[in-house]
Order: sequence, then structure tokens, then C-alpha cells
Amino acid sequence: MGTRLPTTIKHKNAKPKKLNIILFDFNSILVDVIKELHARGHNIISGEVTPNKLKKADVVVLWNETPMGGWDKAIKKMGLDGKRTVLMQHGRRGTSRIYPPFNEPLKSDIICAWSENDRKRLEKCNVAPQRIRVTGTTVFNHLQPRKAHAGINVVFSPEHWDIDVVENFIVNSQLAKLKGVKVISKLLEGEHTQGVYQNPVWSDRRVQGHLEICAEVLSTADVVVAVSESTFELCAQILDIPVVIADIWTPKACNGDERYREYTREYSNACHRVKDMSKLNEAVMYAIAHPEHLREERKHIAIDDGGTHLNSLEEICKVIEGQ
Repeated sequence: MGTRLPTTIKHKNAKPKKLNIILFDFNSILVDVIKELHARGHNIISGEVTPNKLKKADVVVLWNETPMGGWDKAIKKMGLDGKRTVLMQHGRRGTSRIYPPFNEPLKSDIICAWSENDRKRLEKCNVAPQRIRVTGTTVFNHLQPRKAHAGINVVFSPEHWDIDVVENFIVNSQLAKLKGVKVISKLLEGEHTQGVYQNPVWSDRRVQGHLEICAEVLSTADVVVAVSESTFELCAQILDIPVVIADIWTPKACNGDERYREYTREYSNACHRVKDMSKLNEAVMYAIAHPEHLREERKHIAIDDGGTHLNSLEEICKVIEGQ
């Protein structure tokens, strides 16, 4: 008879081993995760990724791995073969590059999705179900409760593209005609034009504090107006703020990539879409007078797109720790 090897039993309350983690943060979406990983005794390897640092790493956490921004080349240069990789969804519906006409495959071992809707989107793009973990996101942990305030605040969230697009200027000019309200423009440093928008509030997505500035603006918003229904608009919906979409987007190239003309944008039933710009302000005033309109849809999309029912911090850390 052969020698029987001892069986390793994983106890339910056993602590995971201490890990060396290379983690790429963007938009400060992982600030809370980094803090929690430190509290659990893990080591976050910072700075430029060198061969020596990579050798020490147990897991690499990414926010992008597609050709957009050259991340595919950067990852290939780092040589992550053999390292466990975790990809964090970094915005509403994740990267556009996995959808037609791009069809760029995701290569990480595990993809952390915000919601069940995102799981379905990934599976539709041929990501194997066992590679997907629905974790939620800690982005929404930065939101503030809505505050009482004087007057009515209409927050305009312009589209961000490779240039400040004409659709933004059209909506901005329409909102300027509104009477009896304050229009606040939530703008991005380096992406929107100085001196054009009303009551600008600026933040830089590359600098910590961006999420807090967005949260502060939303805390006194009565309605949000936008050109697309993206992460900022989902934050508004989670806070039960009506969202009006100026549905006038004309498909166009981005950074010279003509394939964006073929990309189809997605909208939920939790926003009010307006195609006729002569009726935009009427829709805004209706949303202000009837905040209950689409309230149930907003409640559902907070869970279905945002995963707000999940303990996102715990779920993300568990994935990184390999649980």
C-alpha cells in the first residue's frame, strides 16, 4: 500500500495568506480596496513594474487590458504569463472594446463585474461564466446623502470624448434658456472647454478626490442632464435623482478610430430620453415637478446595473485573495 498523504482542510474562518499584490488604480475606484487589503496584512507593490517586482507578486489587479490606451502592449511588455490576474470593471457597462465592432477578448483569469446585467453582457461577448464574479463596486460608497438646498439645481454632465463634442455645446445652449433654476456643469479637467459652461465644477479623473467632487455635486442636484447614460448618471439614479438624456449623439471616430461610428450605445429604462432639443427644457422642468416619475425604474437599475445590494468591498477583496 502506498503512503497516504495528509489532507489539507480549509477551515471556514481560516485567514488567507498574506499576498504581494500589484494593483493598477484609475479614477481612484480602488482606494477603499487598497486600504482594506493593507488592513488585512497584504503588501501592495507600487511604482513602476519591474521584473523583480513582478517575480514577487502573487496577483496582478488591472483596470484595463485592451488596446485602448496601449494597455495590451504594456501588459505584454510586463510579461504577466503565469501570474494570476484580476480585471476590475472600471465604469458602467465596462469597456466598450469587448462589444462589436471591436470584439476584443478579455484575457484576465477573473473579471470582477458590477452587476448581473454586466455578467450577462460579458457572457454575450463570449467570456466564460466561471471567469466572471459579480462583486459590485466601491465607487458608490463615496456617494453622499442628498442635502436640503435653496433653489433648484440642474446638473449638466457633458459627454467626454477625445474632443469636446458639438452635442455638449447644443445641450449647454438649450439649458442656458432655463429660467428660475441654477445650471451646474460637472466638467473634467483636460476634456471640456474652459469658459463655455455655466457654473463649472471641475475634477480630474486621474487625481484622487474626483469621486468626492462628483458626490458633492450630486448631493444637491434636483435633476441630471446628460448626453449619454454612463457612470455619473448611474450615481444619480442610485440617489433617486431624475436623469434626462439629450438623445442627439451622432456616432463619430474617437482618437482616429473609425470603428466607434459602428458602436451602439445602450440606455436603460430609468432615464427620460429626449430627441427634440426644443423640448429638452420642458422635460427638465417635468422631472423637477414630478421626481416620482421613473422612481421604480431607478430603484431597479441601482441593483441591476450597479449591484448596490452587494458588500462590494468584501466581495472584491475575496476575489483578489483567491477565495
